[in-house]
Amino acid sequence: MSSMQDRRDIGAENTPQGQARRLLHVFPSFSYGGQQARLATLTRELGAGFRHYIVALDGDLAARSLFDKAVDATFTPFKMKKSSGFSLSNIMRLRRLIAEAAPDLLCTYNWGSIEAVIANRLGRQAPHIHFEDGFGPDERIDRQSPKRVRARRLILSGSDVVVPSHGLEKGARELWKLKRVHRIENGIDFEKMQSGTRGHNDGLVVGSLGALRPEKNYAQLISAFTVADREGKARLEIFGGGPEHDRLRALAGDNQRISLPGPTAAAADAYARFDVFALSSDTEQAPVSLMEAMAAGLPVVATNVGDIEDMVAEENRAFITPAGDDDAYADALAQLLQNPTARAEIGAANKRKAKVTFSLERMAEAHRTLYLSAMERHG
Repeated sequence: MSSMQDRRDIGAENTPQGQARRLLHVFPSFSYGGQQARLATLTRELGAGFRHYIVALDGDLAARSLFDKAVDATFTPFKMKKSSGFSLSNIMRLRRLIAEAAPDLLCTYNWGSIEAVIANRLGRQAPHIHFEDGFGPDERIDRQSPKRVRARRLILSGSDVVVPSHGLEKGARELWKLKRVHRIENGIDFEKMQSGTRGHNDGLVVGSLGALRPEKNYAQLISAFTVADREGKARLEIFGGGPEHDRLRALAGDNQRISLPGPTAAAADAYARFDVFALSSDTEQAPVSLMEAMAAGLPVVATNVGDIEDMVAEENRAFITPAGDDDAYADALAQLLQNPTARAEIGAANKRKAKVTFSLERMAEAHRTLYLSAMERHG
């Protein structure tokens, strides 16, 4: 695997604890998203004691642009063939990848990396932590595939499993029957979210930032915006890339007030453009984008999925609407567009809560402790 042999040696000098630890991170995709943004922030906080090797199983490494140049990180595309079930050829290729990388710790992310977990069991096993942040369009916390439930129960039984939300923690313990489950709440760089440049906007801007995937249901947001913007003076900007782009562009039609600018590595600048942050997901857990928007001082309209209602400030909870209730969602958005006082007061309350609650230092220390514990227990 020549790309790993060509790794940069920035920050890899010996630490007081000894040689930097080698972490192999296997992602289904390393396109822009909450997991990828979290790892970029986390690697900077963890410092030179760890070397990071990031593998994208779909070959997409776009989110590498989120990483600080001082972080010792290598990015490797490793495109696997798609399969309706487990692929023996994929598993054997992943086994060779793990053996050659010889990591001190293997980190896998979501269901799409489960074949790497199997591969790790076929030879000399690396210590392993699996990070589960949520589901795709075919699953929800209350509607999971029985086959995948059984697979997770079996394949992850010997691993540490990290989740960010109360709902996933309950599911991992009670449904998947896993023993070593750790809820580590996401944290964000609060100060970075204060650095955005507003730029020039014509009128109010409703904005969102995330992967354009079916479960994000941006179609609902587009529909709600056209209803809520009664005076036709606001704009809707959805930053992100993904398989839903063309369909969403078609839904927007010739409405020049709706734009899909594509993914961005400058999240703080995107939030600075917004007057209202909107999430319309059918499934979420503890979205990083929501935390960042709150830190940027934005009021939020969102569907009541995952931990969202508990995450926002109390003043914002009236604008968290039942999933599937399109009318309530559009009405909540309309109310915020029409009330500048409410926008300012709710945004300020969200900012205060974000500063106190979404601690980057706490998140980083929890990950560091778990990394070291998993490696020491294995050794």
